[in-house]
Amino acid sequence: MNQLISVLLASALFFGFLLLTAYESRKGVRFFPAFRYKLDTRVARTQFLIEHIDWGAFTAHLTRTSLNTIAHDAAHGTLIIVRSAERNLTQAVSALRTRREGLPTPKNGTFLSETVRPMSDIVRKEGEN
Repeated sequence: MNQLISVLLASALFFGFLLLTAYESRKGVRFFPAFRYKLDTRVARTQFLIEHIDWGAFTAHLTRTSLNTIAHDAAHGTLIIVRSAERNLTQAVSALRTRREGLPTPKNGTFLSETVRPMSDIVRKEGEN
């Protein structure tokens, strides 16, 4: 039953189209001319693009740029994770050094370089012993 309705509807639309075009050609008038001219222009442009695009090169370019974007996003995410781990380890090392060496504990907002002794002092002390 559904197929019969589909066939009848398609046939009615087709014959309606034929009657409309016959009426328009006889009277010399177009129904909805502005809309139809815009539609004709868009269809012609789309047809031109479909015929003149190198689909193989387009697909290759799209694949290449997509894979580059995915690789960049993965590298960026990994870098964020590594920097987070580095930050946590730096804070842990700073806390262990201040506890071991008796340095004052750093306050929020101070940098690690203000609480850690310079490397030249460490090398001098080890050399003196």
